[in-house]
Amino acid sequence: MSKIVALVALLICILNGCQTIRDKASGPEFEDAKMTAIIKAQLARDDQSTVQAVTVDVDDGVAKLKGTVNSAQKKAKAEEIARKVDGVKNVVNNLEVKP
Repeated sequence: MSKIVALVALLICILNGCQTIRDKASGPEFEDAKMTAIIKAQLARDDQSTVQAVTVDVDDGVAKLKGTVNSAQKKAKAEEIARKVDGVKNVVNNLEVKP
């Protein structure tokens, strides 16, 4: 009987742990990390030198771009890329243009 109780308790713990992992893998922090990765990948696809000079941080759907780029066009393009990512609510573009 005690083996059955122990087995049931173990199954409950395992199922609760799986739910916690599922919650973390679909919560707001996961979504922000996913958007950050998508923006970085899109920047890399557009221009490898831009992605190396730009820091991207998404917090609660707000994408923050920091760093330096060598033209106003690249600054605008980086913002455009970030805005097109599904889930991004707003973009704060703090990129500096330095030739």
